[in-house]
Amino acid sequence: MKKIVFGILFFSLMFGACSDFLEEEMVGTLTQEHFSTEQGIEDLINGAYEGFRFHFAFEWSYSLTNYGTDEFTHGGGMDRAYFNNYDGALNPGEWRDLQPFWDNMFAHINQANTGIARIPEVLAGKSQHNTRLGEAYFIRGFNYLKLVEQFGGVPIKLNPTSSIELEFRRASAGEVIERVITDLRMAEQLLPNEPAQKGRAAKSAARHFLAKAYLFRASERNAEFTRSTDLDSAAFYAEQVINDPRHQLAPDFHDIFNYTTVNGPNEHLPEIIFAAQFDDNQSLLGRYGNRVHLYFPSVYFTLPGMMRDLANGREFQRLRPTNFALDVFDRSVDSRFYKSFKTAYFSNNANTLPRWTEDNAPSPELVGEPRFQVGDTSIIYIVNSLDDDRFVRADIDNAAPHIYIRNYINDEGQNATNYTLSQYPALSKYFDHNRQTPNDERGTRDGILARLAETYLIAAEAYGRKGDYAKALEFVNAIRERAAYKEGEERKIEYYISENIPFGETGSTVEDMRATVNAFTPGTPEADQEMYPAGVTSQEQMFVHFILNERARELMGELIRWVDLSRTNTLITRATAFNAQAAPNIRERHVLRPIPQSHLDAIQWDGRPLTADEKQAEQNPGY
Repeated sequence: MKKIVFGILFFSLMFGACSDFLEEEMVGTLTQEHFSTEQGIEDLINGAYEGFRFHFAFEWSYSLTNYGTDEFTHGGGMDRAYFNNYDGALNPGEWRDLQPFWDNMFAHINQANTGIARIPEVLAGKSQHNTRLGEAYFIRGFNYLKLVEQFGGVPIKLNPTSSIELEFRRASAGEVIERVITDLRMAEQLLPNEPAQKGRAAKSAARHFLAKAYLFRASERNAEFTRSTDLDSAAFYAEQVINDPRHQLAPDFHDIFNYTTVNGPNEHLPEIIFAAQFDDNQSLLGRYGNRVHLYFPSVYFTLPGMMRDLANGREFQRLRPTNFALDVFDRSVDSRFYKSFKTAYFSNNANTLPRWTEDNAPSPELVGEPRFQVGDTSIIYIVNSLDDDRFVRADIDNAAPHIYIRNYINDEGQNATNYTLSQYPALSKYFDHNRQTPNDERGTRDGILARLAETYLIAAEAYGRKGDYAKALEFVNAIRERAAYKEGEERKIEYYISENIPFGETGSTVEDMRATVNAFTPGTPEADQEMYPAGVTSQEQMFVHFILNERARELMGELIRWVDLSRTNTLITRATAFNAQAAPNIRERHVLRPIPQSHLDAIQWDGRPLTADEKQAEQNPGY
């Protein structure tokens, strides 16, 4: 299928991020005639799809989604660390990420509003009428979902802006999520079963996000407006996607992120339900491209025998995994850990090879010789348990490659690590070797917004919250069995070292990966292994935290974690328990983001600016 060519120039000129709705008068004036034509509608909807790239385009991709959670804390690159540390810089005046997010979501909503208003007339009786109208509803519902997840209640705007508008009042979170559901249900009715082009939304995308929206409304943060049928609806729409023959889980977890070439096999997997489209056409990459590849890698190019290259990425070192992120996996049986994290590198610089010295050479004749050659393993991260006493400092000093050990016994007999803010196992899901140069920041790989494994977990959570644990475990175990090592499957050398497993062991771990109700039954050994935070004592509580753990194992770093913890009212509990940098400052107010001050300063009520008290009333509590 032909890939959509997005109207980036069209978008940037006509629908660039604006302050709320204030600059959209010119947009409406300049484009009304064009949007009264079939080509104008095509341009409008194609341009609106470009908006999905926003979620992968810059630092807001991770700062609003993975910082300040149990999965990741800041690394050595601390440019947005206040989102992780919840310090005073995270306030209504924050303009680098919160304001662009707010402005862009509303810009894309206005595009959708224009389409919803124009399509019934312009495309009346045309074959593309339902599809384009469904796409417009999908785009509006998606963007309002993103807003309500972050901010709670926001203004609801359903008509295109055609003149200067200043009068805006927040709707409640309940009203916003109801609008999301209404729009996505319209999209689900109108969209085709299969998209005509790669990257367009189909019924399955609408159903996935409908399931997500219903589950969001059924979650603890939204208890005051949860409806009794929400869990049934979440399960219903999730199962419609799961039972759709157009979508299947990839055979191997590794397949999903095995990016071999632009628009390659991993970007056409039937597991992918919806993705923001990128490629290596430099004229269409826009200002940013997909930049998420920059934010997870740890520093390697400064080490002897190494230099920065395309394969290993450019290291902005923003996101460092927490101990929870490393330990939530049973690494000996769950292949997702070593398929999600980079734990070894190969030497690529003959000019800086380290050499044996008299202090560390295994034999005198090796003094002055290279410790390894180009192409040899040059860096190994040993991800052992925190109670592992097999290693001592000499294992680091006397090894041929650079060795980073999570826990070793130092010369004083104490537990120690040589992991640092800048050296740690890096999430490998976003590596992009198809950029033009090693320092190129604009990435080319598609950004996954919905994949089938998450749909399985939505269904599992819905059934488990209803008390049907057997049904929930069917969905959980479908993805856990996929995650198991298969008979004869090779493991990485660092797997054997870290997990203390005999070299060459390649047995199946499918049976070990199957979860039972014991995983969330108080007092069982299986529940003890799940790292539940203090105070999580009932089976109902444990189930929610079990699903959060399983979502971490499957969806680690996939830019949804903060929302998961916020919606379940577990953000404070889990950030406090597992993120040492977040723990001192996180407060109840942080379960929502502050409404941007730029919005509050710009709007009016009854023709006048808001007073200080009125602005405070429109702001989220505690800011």
